Amino acid sequence: MPKQAVIQVFEHGSIVWKAGRRHHHKDFKEEHYKAFEACFSASGRSPFFELIPYGVRFTSHVGAIHIGGLTIEVLPKADRDSQADSMQPVLLDMLKTCTLLTARHTGSAPLKLRAHSILELYFELFLLELESLVRRGLLKQYRRMEGQQASLKGALVFSRHLSANVVHRERFYTRHTGYDHDHVLLQILQEALLLISQLCQEPMLSDAIGRLRLAFPEVSRIKVQPAHFDRIPASRKTAPYRTALDIARLLLLNFRPDISAGRNDMLALMFDMNSLWEEFILRKLQRAARGRYKVSGQRSTRFWESKTIRPDIVVESLSEPGRQWVIDTKWKVIDARHPGDDDLRQIYAYNHHWNARHSLLLYPLTHGQMDAHGRYILPFKDQPHACTLAFVEVMKEGKLNAGIGEEVLGKLQHEGL
Repeated sequence: MPKQAVIQVFEHGSIVWKAGRRHHHKDFKEEHYKAFEACFSASGRSPFFELIPYGVRFTSHVGAIHIGGLTIEVLPKADRDSQADSMQPVLLDMLKTCTLLTARHTGSAPLKLRAHSILELYFELFLLELESLVRRGLLKQYRRMEGQQASLKGALVFSRHLSANVVHRERFYTRHTGYDHDHVLLQILQEALLLISQLCQEPMLSDAIGRLRLAFPEVSRIKVQPAHFDRIPASRKTAPYRTALDIARLLLLNFRPDISAGRNDMLALMFDMNSLWEEFILRKLQRAARGRYKVSGQRSTRFWESKTIRPDIVVESLSEPGRQWVIDTKWKVIDARHPGDDDLRQIYAYNHHWNARHSLLLYPLTHGQMDAHGRYILPFKDQPHACTLAFVEVMKEGKLNAGIGEEVLGKLQHEGL
């Protein structure tokens, strides 16, 4: 069986099926466009893409979309020279840093599909987790059951017994407790395994899928909803299943089956690049600031009546109590000479509410921009305060910038007053 086609595009990029048009891609067919169109019509809108003549334009979300046998990877564009082949591992490392990609198996040895498809990487991670769980022995749980039995076991449901066993007097209709594999945790994992077997055509993974389906116990089929995950208690027994459940949630709750034709099912594992950038910077800062600063994210305070404001990141000095900085991350391209008025007003309000003399608007470096330091004309408490438009390189030497946390902390020391 041939491998499925994989198209790589950048965020805000476009693909069209009509030959001769700009952004045409030979693997993107008219039926794929119609599948996107059907999805768009069913929901009325999509946060991941918008329809254009003969094609699709993607938004600021990145990740992978599987539709009609085609996988489309939407990758972040870090700078003007970004290449798709180099940005795929960058995206994977960002997802790993933000724990959106399971870290346990993302070393160099086990994974074989890193260069092929982000979607199949998630498939492989799930299968590796499930193989480990099967080897250890899958969890059994007690559950209440009611039905016909060949022997009297549990409490006899007398009214049902009389109506059901007028002829078959050797049977008993009982209500009893069973101890088996047929519970919601394994039902969810089974549905995820069946979904992967439906979508995946990678030969190496197909073998693993076949082995797991043979080894998996017989459990009931369910239509998985968010509430099913809420029914699984957090306990010592369910802790080993957490990674597999997280991936199953990601797959099952983002799958949109094509009920009309059955050939253009859609699975979208997409992440808002603005949120991903914010979370990535927060985690890198927390790692770099240990012992020197307290770094916290999404701290809110009341702003007007019951309304609150909530900056992305607040940094507090441990050596100078009371000294704070606010960082607001922005995944967008700007000219340092022309910052957005709304962004500057936002930092002005943050400085007041967090008593910060200096804060950052943090952007990815895309066109060689230089940091721009500016002071607000209107002080507070007779103290000047400033905002720096700061730019950091997402990539260095073809890899994700490992020292980005230290670089951002260094920019905080330049008060710009």
